[in-house]
Amino acid sequence: MLFIPKLLKNPKVILILILLFAIAIRLYRLDYPNKFYFDEVYHAFTAKEYLKGSKEAWEYWATPPPGLAYEWTHPPLAKEIMTASMFITNSQDGWAWRLPGSLLGVLSVYLVYLLAITLLKDQRTALISAFIFSIDGLNFVQSRIGMNDIYFVTFSLLSILFFLQKKFFWSAIFLGFSLSSKWAAIYLFGIYLIMLLFVLGTKKDKLFKIPIHIIKTYGRLIIYFIFIPTIIYLVSYIPFFLLGHSFEQFIELQKQMWWYHTGLKATHGYSSLWWSWPLNLYPIWYFVDYGKDTIANIFSSGNPAVFLLGSLSILLTIYQTIRKRSKNLLIILLGFFAFWLPWSISPRIMFLYHFSPSVPFLALALGYQLNLGLSNQENSRKVISLLLFMFLSFVLIYPFLTGIPLPNNLVKLFFLTNLSKNPFN
Repeated sequence: MLFIPKLLKNPKVILILILLFAIAIRLYRLDYPNKFYFDEVYHAFTAKEYLKGSKEAWEYWATPPPGLAYEWTHPPLAKEIMTASMFITNSQDGWAWRLPGSLLGVLSVYLVYLLAITLLKDQRTALISAFIFSIDGLNFVQSRIGMNDIYFVTFSLLSILFFLQKKFFWSAIFLGFSLSSKWAAIYLFGIYLIMLLFVLGTKKDKLFKIPIHIIKTYGRLIIYFIFIPTIIYLVSYIPFFLLGHSFEQFIELQKQMWWYHTGLKATHGYSSLWWSWPLNLYPIWYFVDYGKDTIANIFSSGNPAVFLLGSLSILLTIYQTIRKRSKNLLIILLGFFAFWLPWSISPRIMFLYHFSPSVPFLALALGYQLNLGLSNQENSRKVISLLLFMFLSFVLIYPFLTGIPLPNNLVKLFFLTNLSKNPFN
């Protein structure tokens, strides 16, 4: 019995347990439902069409089968990876096109750990942050559905990690992967520019001293971060060209993508405004399956406890960043706000999952604040209670994130006591 507590004091063992937990909850019932749901009718369907070598799957002007649509409004890399998974596993069942996203979801938990080690230089903070992110809810669901968000998020975290380590070549490569999955990766350029000017070139841990030599020192980065992502982006479209499309059609496709995202005026019952996302006010109803006496739902939702405490931690981190003039805390805030605030001026319809890339930084801020509390023995019990509160919150919503059938009365009771949109109204 004495062996277990001693073993759990080993940070590597705790990290392995967190990752095993992340794997288990992401792979469980990954094959359910074994059909397209929500935006899989675009992304996963198109990935299947890629597997068939369909030329029409790349064309915005092509007419898809009823109830489905060719997904050309985003770059193709995420869909191509889903296609590769179906080819390698020799399966076109739901788990096959969802598997890469689930594995990237686990990797993103590990990346949060590595980012915390890199930025905050504290093992305990890193473990807390990784655990919190493993149960965040939003990225958890996005890693279990055939969409492109978890690809974009994970590749962005890899790019940021390599940038912080000053491995700029690799950072540019993963920026290219991220950009080839979703255009929102463009915000990484702004993050890196600010970091170069105000953070990486400064001495010690102080901010706001712009080094004169910055352009000379990092001049080669212009080549890295313009040409490498551009090449990777073009490479992701190789099948488009091999199927007989011209470069003029490629340019026109990019224009159509831009016009789609800047001019989309559609409405949706589960859309939400950007300011509501940290409050988790409008989870998105993805799927429902009515049984005789049970109902199975899948919602894309943040963990209410994580989002609430995380939002408060962001406010505290803003204060401490100003007071301490800490470049490391600034980077965490930069990652959080750079992926969130641009949506405030977006003209298109928006959903909670657009908040996904900000959540890793919310977890880092919350992990940092909770670790400060653990340094005070008087507050240690409160911190442990908060961690338990977040875990229990995840357990409570887990059936609604994974489609586990629940008795009808229990489901209706949950929505009667929940402030989110009620599908039974």
